[in-house]
Amino acid sequence: MEEKSTQRINSVARAIQVLELYPKLNAQYLGVSEISKALGLQKTSTFYIVKTLLSMGWLIQETPNGKYKLGSRILRVSAMVSQNVTAEEVILEEMNRLLNQYNEDVVLTAMVDGLPICVEKVHSSNMLRIQSKVGRVGNLVRGSTGKALLAWQPEDFIQETLEEKLSDPQEREQLRNNLTQIRQQGYCISVSEQDAGVMSVAVPIRDQSGVARYSLAVVGEEKRMLAKGIDSIREELVNTVYQLEESLRLLWE
Repeated sequence: MEEKSTQRINSVARAIQVLELYPKLNAQYLGVSEISKALGLQKTSTFYIVKTLLSMGWLIQETPNGKYKLGSRILRVSAMVSQNVTAEEVILEEMNRLLNQYNEDVVLTAMVDGLPICVEKVHSSNMLRIQSKVGRVGNLVRGSTGKALLAWQPEDFIQETLEEKLSDPQEREQLRNNLTQIRQQGYCISVSEQDAGVMSVAVPIRDQSGVARYSLAVVGEEKRMLAKGIDSIREELVNTVYQLEESLRLLWE
């Protein structure tokens, strides 16, 4: 009984391998011989797997040479995945990975109707009291999470925000220069701007148009962050966001 169960599992695994072979080989059409050779399977076994996938709509056979391509069933499943996976869920996986790597708080802030709102936060085991709490409106002109968002907004929004939040023309000019620097370097680091003794590094998560929808930040006590290596934390965060932007484009299209 156990042997038959294992055989059924192997058959499912091999069927999945057949489907995964198309993007792996960047091929639109594949024949039984090509699939058999690529996966190291006997042609007879490959033939039955392909015929089963064909009967279920996972593959289509419509060429004179008898080769097969991916069927519409793949598109329907893909659409369901896209509908049920949110951007925050995708980002949360990486937030937990960063937490495990550095044991510092990781904060996700979203731009919602022109306001920076903390939408997700994972807590480290350290004692740290910071203002960011899920659901709380942040500050666009103080701290790394808000400024990383503001730096990648349309120019008219930036100008309006500066005029609304800062009455001193000199402060507005200083912040504008700071935003230019943030855009050039691709991240924002702040120290004690909102919470005394707290250092944070934030990176924007931008959509296809280059506008920041989120900022992702690692936040911790300044001395501890420096001891762990703020440059390595920044580099890891930048690389993480780059990968996230690539993944999220599929959801935002």
